[in-house]
Amino acid sequence: MQVYLVGGAVRDSLLGLPVKDKDFMVVGTDAATMLSHGFSQVGADFPVFLHPDTHAEYALARLERKAGTGHTAFDIHSSPDVSLADDLLRRDLTINALAIEVQGLFDDTPITGEVVDYYGGLADLHAKVLRHVSPAFSEDPLRVLRVARFYARFAQLGFVIHADTQTLMQHIADQGELSHLSRERIWQETSRAMGEPHGFYFIDCLHQLGILAHILPILAKQLTDDEVYQTMMTRLQNACRRDGSLATRFAMLFSILDDTNELNDCLTRLNAPKAISQFIHAFVNYHQVLLNLPNITAEQLFTVIEHTKAHKDDTLLMSLYDACEIYQNKSMAYPNAWLHDAITRYQSISMADIDPALTGKAIGDELARLRKQALYGLLGNFQMANALTVF
Repeated sequence: MQVYLVGGAVRDSLLGLPVKDKDFMVVGTDAATMLSHGFSQVGADFPVFLHPDTHAEYALARLERKAGTGHTAFDIHSSPDVSLADDLLRRDLTINALAIEVQGLFDDTPITGEVVDYYGGLADLHAKVLRHVSPAFSEDPLRVLRVARFYARFAQLGFVIHADTQTLMQHIADQGELSHLSRERIWQETSRAMGEPHGFYFIDCLHQLGILAHILPILAKQLTDDEVYQTMMTRLQNACRRDGSLATRFAMLFSILDDTNELNDCLTRLNAPKAISQFIHAFVNYHQVLLNLPNITAEQLFTVIEHTKAHKDDTLLMSLYDACEIYQNKSMAYPNAWLHDAITRYQSISMADIDPALTGKAIGDELARLRKQALYGLLGNFQMANALTVF
């Protein structure tokens, strides 16, 4: 039995980056032996095991053969006679097909520290190239998004995608293979990529290679206008550079879409979580109101407070305020404390201020009228102060 540290842990350590997770590959053994050592199998038909103490993943060396469409349709063969070279050949990029032999299952200290490199990964690391290992790359369409994600992670370090790999990615997309990916996996890869410190490179990669049209056709069509693309990219870059939330980053990505149906199509294709979808819709609906606050009406301010439920929890409204600064790449014309004052004004009107003779719908109407009146007074003070340049 031989045990190897493989993949990202080797790559990142060679790049001088923090190693977040360690994955291991075991050659020359079988599932029964792993189970006898106290490891637990991840899936009945998948030869990956969790370490009994560290819970790190230990996979048996395996071969995979395409057996259908999508990224899950593979016949997997795992046995003691599958070699290290065989296993590494099925990996996506050469820089991820590196291995270092360690002492054993319960001691991950490297034996010599020598990097096993069958497919030119070390040279590609040095040259800063993302290159597929073998033609088998095309058997898994998810790898198209994975390469774009790795590009988002490493482009800032000077990495580029090899021309042959770009061509292969485009071919996979043009063949319609991406349509076989589940929306869950598309979201998983896209959200991970967009969450990278320079996540905007993910969108840039897919756009430049013409692949975005196979994932988000409506957005891709809008981005064929170079001015629109540059506008969106500037906003997305601002969101990444200011460490904006994932929801804010997606709001900037879709900020060029005015049509609700088009936006919903994109969010559905991505399988975006409800909370992120709600934030994006709130931003699309109210960012212009917040940007133009010196000139809005009490009715508009009342609507924003009500629809964001800021009178109960101001988290969403304050996040929208922050997103607006990212959107316009400059500070708002007013401090967010002013919004707190508006919420306080809204909350200052309660049932105690309502004529007890009122009943039914009239109660709600009067509450709304009095709250708008209170907000009108605040707006008047704000606009007067703003005109006098005192605010």
